[in-house]
Amino acid sequence: MTLVLAGAFCAGAQQHVEDAHHDFHDAAQWAKVFESPERIKWQRPDSVVDALQLKPGQTIVDIGAGTGFFARRFAKVVGPTGRVIGLDIEPSMVAYMKADAHKLHLKNYEARLVRADDPALAPHSVDVIFFCDTLHHINNRPAYLRKLLPALKPGGRVIDIDFKKEALPVGPPPEQKLALPLINAEFHDAGFRLIAKHDFLPYQYFLEFAPK
Repeated sequence: MTLVLAGAFCAGAQQHVEDAHHDFHDAAQWAKVFESPERIKWQRPDSVVDALQLKPGQTIVDIGAGTGFFARRFAKVVGPTGRVIGLDIEPSMVAYMKADAHKLHLKNYEARLVRADDPALAPHSVDVIFFCDTLHHINNRPAYLRKLLPALKPGGRVIDIDFKKEALPVGPPPEQKLALPLINAEFHDAGFRLIAKHDFLPYQYFLEFAPK
């Protein structure tokens, strides 16, 4: 699928990916990038998961889950009483996640195909909504973020990890990245407040938001 927003829902529009105009139908080929040992070094997924302090039984939604790089890790943490939903606009990525969940025997991990402008989440159904390297591709972000508010359970959070707006050895060029003040302002306009900021990722900011 060639689409301006394609990168928005493929977790890791990053290493060797120069812009959002890519064809993501070949999930196996893109998995070599998204799941590469090089990415694991700088993405530090285990540290990210630890920082989120997820609990057994929680429901986590990964928007732009791609190959399920984070989703499968979340599923192992929340356990059989929990639930992880990986969302993507690319059918091949959804198929990849479904096959991966089956291979790993993760019955609490499902994948769904969604539209680029709507995650289609049920009201009061989610504890944590997670974005990684996704929001900088989404048009009209405040409107999209407002659609997340009704889906959160009491105490629910939205997590945003994305590239710093500077020259980096990974990620899109600086002009396609979002400055941190802009992200904070857009979440604020959408009805959220910043509740935590983690600084251990070398190339990305890592923010936690909650409804005001």
